[in-house]
Amino acid sequence: MDKIQIAIILGISIYVLVMIIIGLWANKFIKTPVDYIIAGRRLSFPLSLGTIFATWFGAETVLGASSTANKEGILGVIADPFGAGLCLIISGIFLVPAFYKLKITTNIDYFERRYNKHVGFIMTLIYLPPYIGWIGAQMLAFGTIFSHFTALPIKLAIIISAIIVVFYTYMGGLLADAITDFIQMFFILLSLVVIFIIILINHNNEISSIPKDMYSFFPKSTTSKDWLLYLESWIIIGLGSLGGQDLVARILAAKNQNIARSSSILAGFLYWILGLIPILLGIWAAVILPNNTGDAVILELAIKFLPLPLIILFAGGILSAIMSTVDTALLAPASLIGENLFPYFKKNATDKEKLFWCRISVIILGFFSLLLALKFTSIYELCLESWTFLLTSFTAPLLFSLFWKKTTSYGVIAGAILGFISWVILNFLFPTQPIKLFAFLISCLSVFITSLITYKNLDAETK
Repeated sequence: MDKIQIAIILGISIYVLVMIIIGLWANKFIKTPVDYIIAGRRLSFPLSLGTIFATWFGAETVLGASSTANKEGILGVIADPFGAGLCLIISGIFLVPAFYKLKITTNIDYFERRYNKHVGFIMTLIYLPPYIGWIGAQMLAFGTIFSHFTALPIKLAIIISAIIVVFYTYMGGLLADAITDFIQMFFILLSLVVIFIIILINHNNEISSIPKDMYSFFPKSTTSKDWLLYLESWIIIGLGSLGGQDLVARILAAKNQNIARSSSILAGFLYWILGLIPILLGIWAAVILPNNTGDAVILELAIKFLPLPLIILFAGGILSAIMSTVDTALLAPASLIGENLFPYFKKNATDKEKLFWCRISVIILGFFSLLLALKFTSIYELCLESWTFLLTSFTAPLLFSLFWKKTTSYGVIAGAILGFISWVILNFLFPTQPIKLFAFLISCLSVFITSLITYKNLDAETK
């Protein structure tokens, strides 16, 4: 281990330690589930913008998407950052007004208000599994970086990362994220811009040799299959993450509806613009670092082109961004367990009991996510599978409930179950077809047809 590597390890350790200290400090402000889950609804515009922008910008865009772009070009990463940015914009325009009006804490609260506790219970059970996959992706990303800079075996690095992020989440909640997101996003983007400029100036000849197809934004094929797959890429996150508790929590943490709305819309446009930087760096690395190693391509570029202080800040910023993302990813299902699932079985549960179950759930979910992280090797693949689960089972019931008054509880449940089942079956029978899109459409039809059949047989309260 050379002196530079030791300096990087010490720098990262100090950076992460500061993040953990902030989490411990934020803990003293946490008295209720609202404080823990949505930061007590106290975020100003800068903090709200920073934390909404940081929702997916850590592991997925900087590491996962850049690696995928390195092999497949821009068409391989339409889901993230482009679909992700679309999701933020749509959320700001349509979801913020609906959710703020009801003063809810979780997305499942909406189903309980719109229908009843039983629907909320079923939707919670459907909603929990995909988040274990997404949390696992964040742990895998954290372990990849940790291993890359410390030379530790990847599995040991993942285990250490899991312990760190679970402890950080258990203590700090969303408030700790909001405080650190703005700072870490600054360091990450500064580092990416510096690398971008250095490569653009010093390696223009190599870049010019990259095939133009790598920069294609639209399919060149005229077949309907390719265009349907392209549309599917847009909606996996663009629609699939609408109403996701990770995003809902960050939006609802703003002081008021206007801040939440403007922060979400602006974050979406920033995601499109700034998300292009790691994508282009990933593409350029194909000729600058022809022997790059998968998800670590951005890390290798950072080591090659950045001065030591900026390497430390970049690596620390990425790790803390992932800590923020995995914190929200852990909080999303944990908050549903504490705020919705536990009260379903125990009526009149106190805030203290709900908070206890939120925190215990963080540990349990962290353990199962760790097992998944040790099995998978691709961050982007693990994220996409998790988002697809939400797209095919959760999105249609939510959208129909928000925008069609005749949607019934039976329609919601039918859409969630049949959408998921159709995805599993179609994925087995036709793996090369746009089955995610088809499963989403089946989910929509299931909600619509079932609601039409059952609407007249239900009284107003049940509807």
